[in-house]
Amino acid sequence: MASSMLFVRPDFWLASDCMRIRAAMDSGAATPAEIAADDYRVDEEARRAFDVEVSDDVISEVQHAIARIRPEIAEFFGLALSDDEGPGLLRYSIGGFYRRHVDVSPEWDERFPRRISVVVFLTSAGEQCEGGSLCVYLPEAREVAPRAGTLVAFPSEVPHEVLPVTSGVRDVVVDWFF
Repeated sequence: MASSMLFVRPDFWLASDCMRIRAAMDSGAATPAEIAADDYRVDEEARRAFDVEVSDDVISEVQHAIARIRPEIAEFFGLALSDDEGPGLLRYSIGGFYRRHVDVSPEWDERFPRRISVVVFLTSAGEQCEGGSLCVYLPEAREVAPRAGTLVAFPSEVPHEVLPVTSGVRDVVVDWFF
């Protein structure tokens, strides 16, 4: 059953796509990523990462690419998924992490009706970074090491975390289907 709760597509993007998006991130504005806990706030005990703003053209390209795989992910999970929240680009530097959490809350149902969480790695462990694995609890822990171009999707209520980055930079795209 656990394997049916984790969708992994290793070849979602080419290395050149990942490099192009990372280049856009390099020239974008980075702000500390927030957590949702009694409103939105920065909490470096829970999460050390940066939200990176990129041009609308890059966001549109990323959103269209992710939307194209939504029907396959919907079929995999046996869900009707009609839309996405919109991509976010995150950068984890050395020491970056995101402690165990879920991507849903009863208070968010109206505003953020998340059903499936999506992560697309833009960097690879052993090349651009060390550490930074995505650990998904299904309920047993399953670590997915960063590999540029790999897409991972799982139910938004499943606990997960980003393990600490020990060197380099871990860049990802995140989105949520509903």
